[in-house]
Order: sequence, then C-alpha cells, then structure tokens
Amino acid sequence: MRQATHVLLLLGLLWPVFGISQTQSDPFPASPIVKLQTDFWEKIFRRYKSSSLVIHDPELVDIVLDVVDYEAFAKKYNNGRPYTRAERKELLNKYTERYQLAINRLQKLGKKALEFGPMEKRVLEVYGKRKESLNRLFTEEIYLRTQQGLADEFVRASQRASQYLPYMENIFRNRSLPTDLTRIAFVESMFNKEAYSKVGASGMWQFMPGTARLYMTVNPFVDERLSPLKASYGAAVMLGQNKRLLKEWPLAITAYNHGPGGMKKAVRKVGTSNMDIILRRYQNPSFGFASRNFYSEFLAARNVYRDLYLSQRGRATNPMQIDHIRINRPISVAQLIEKTPLDEATLKQFNDCLLPNAYSTHKNKMLPAGFEIIVPERIAAKTKNALSTHNAGTIATFKARP
Repeated sequence: MRQATHVLLLLGLLWPVFGISQTQSDPFPASPIVKLQTDFWEKIFRRYKSSSLVIHDPELVDIVLDVVDYEAFAKKYNNGRPYTRAERKELLNKYTERYQLAINRLQKLGKKALEFGPMEKRVLEVYGKRKESLNRLFTEEIYLRTQQGLADEFVRASQRASQYLPYMENIFRNRSLPTDLTRIAFVESMFNKEAYSKVGASGMWQFMPGTARLYMTVNPFVDERLSPLKASYGAAVMLGQNKRLLKEWPLAITAYNHGPGGMKKAVRKVGTSNMDIILRRYQNPSFGFASRNFYSEFLAARNVYRDLYLSQRGRATNPMQIDHIRINRPISVAQLIEKTPLDEATLKQFNDCLLPNAYSTHKNKMLPAGFEIIVPERIAAKTKNALSTHNAGTIATFKARP
C-alpha cells in the first residue's frame, strides 16, 4: 500500500530560479507509435482552433479523415452567419456518419465501394498509407472519433501558465524531477485552476478527492487541489512515486491518468514495459482513449509550449509576485483579516484552497498549525510582522527568497 504523504509545502524552496535550464538529455522518449500520436496532438494544440473538429480513428489517431471547420463552413455556406450549437452538431454528425458509412461499405464491398463517391476514396487513401492501417480497415470494427482543436485555448493556457510555471518548475526541480513534467497541467486542465470534471476531479492538476488526500488537505474548509502551487507539490510527489515504482517515465506519466497499479498490470499482462507494445496489445476497458494518449499528449504539450513560447521568450516572464507565511499556531481567517494587512479579497485571490466555509459567519474556522498562506510580495513583510506581534511572535515565520 502506498504510504500517505501529507503535503507540507516548503514554499521557501519554491522561488523561481531564473536562468537555470535542464541540461540533461531528454528523459522522455518518443517511440514510433508514441511519435505518431504525439504528432497528432501537436496539430491539435498548434494548428486547429476550437472552431474545428477533427474526424479520426481512435486507435490510430494519425489516421485523420477530415477536419470540419465551422468558421470556414459558415463563411462559405451560411452567408457568414455563425452556426448555432445545434447546427454545429448536425453538421458534424452528417460528416461523421457519412465517413462511417464509407468505412462500412469498404469493409463489405472492398474496392467496389469506391463507386459510391469521394468519401470512400478518401477513406481508402488515408488508411492505405501504411500496412497496419490498411489491415485495420478490412479486419477490425472501426468507430470514428472527433477531437476539437485546441490551438486558441493553448495560447490562453500558455498565458495563464506564465504566472505559475516558474514556481511549479522549482517545486519539481527541488525534488530532482524533470521540470518539463509541469506541462502535464496543459493536458489535465489547460492551466485552468478552476477546472472541475463530472467525475469529481478538481483544480489545475485534476486530483480526485481520494487520491488528493494522500498528498494534501481536502476537507469542508480547505481543498488544496484548488491551489496551483500546493497541488503542484502533490503532483510532484505522486509522479516521483510512480517513477520509483515503474522505473520508466512513459509508464510513470501514463500512471498519472491510469494509476500505478493499472500500469503495473499492463506491464505484467503484455510482458514488457515497451510503451508501443502496451499501446497496441494491452486490452482493458479502463485503459481507454485518455490513458492511451496521455503520455503523447504530454509530449505534444511540452513540444508546442517550448517551440511557440519558450523559444521566443526564453522563460515564462509573468510570474506572480508572491511570498508565503507558515502559521505556527492555529489562527482563524477572521484573525488573519483583523491582525494583518490582508483583506478578504486578497486572501481569496492568492489562497484558492480556502473554501467558502472558511469565510462563513464569523470566519472563526481555525487554520491549523503548519498551514501556509500565500500573500502578495508587496505586503509580505508587513503581514509577517503583524502576526509576529500578535501572540508574542509565535504565530508566523517568514522565509525570504534564497
């Protein structure tokens, strides 16, 4: 059983070390099948905007049959009027169903199906690019999938990331982990700290409640999944554990989505840790599209962010100007607001993990000893001094940047 590791976020180790780069060789290999998948996701992140939907094979994602661009279609066929959501759905279904029919005809009739029209020809052309895909076309059931483009969202995500990445990278660096692992947050949430999934995953790193409690505080008053920095520490601990257990980064990163136990089972069933073989041979209902593509999505996000942003700017250039204070003795939110320069709005802005219950009624919920608050750098010293004066200096300690 995995030991619970409660996050004691040493934000004193958190400050960005500008100018330090990762000089070691790339620890994240891209084997042939992984490379095909990565190329697909790079196009999703780099080329196709959210107004586009890509019709593709879910098993061989590089097999792309068509791209439905709603903006282009509206200009050409709808007098420039944007399609409604219902019209978009109808248009997409029309194209997807027609390609699905073309696949079914080819599987039933072979090359005679080409008489039906250009879509049958397109399907045969795309699947005929290599032996593996051509064999799949005529021997396996195929149900097409659509993927929305994310290029415009990736731009917005990169802007959001610039506030956090310098601090997140230092969290990973101080645990001797590759800093590129922070790009998993693109895959999980596009650096949206308010992301919430229908199954209950929350925050920038999309921790489920049960998993999160192994690494951080989650209760009715505090949910550290919502703190980008505290959740980053939890993610770093989890990924480090995955790597020690599974030995190889492709497996460890996939385990962030599929679970370390799930990946150990995959290795055992297939008889190898080779990621390409696992992707092609391992069959399990829980090892679905998201798990199969998770490592490749990470590589694509890492590559696109590096090429489009870091290559232009060198490093993320808009970090938050923050410091932290560790509470040495219990103190309520009301006391924090009363005794320090912090007001409720500032406390909420920088401490996303404090839930509404922490502010309810008289704000008398006590924050425990060891809890760390994040404060704007401009008032950090005054906040520390105010807390030190209160209760003879036993409330707070302050760690300056190294």
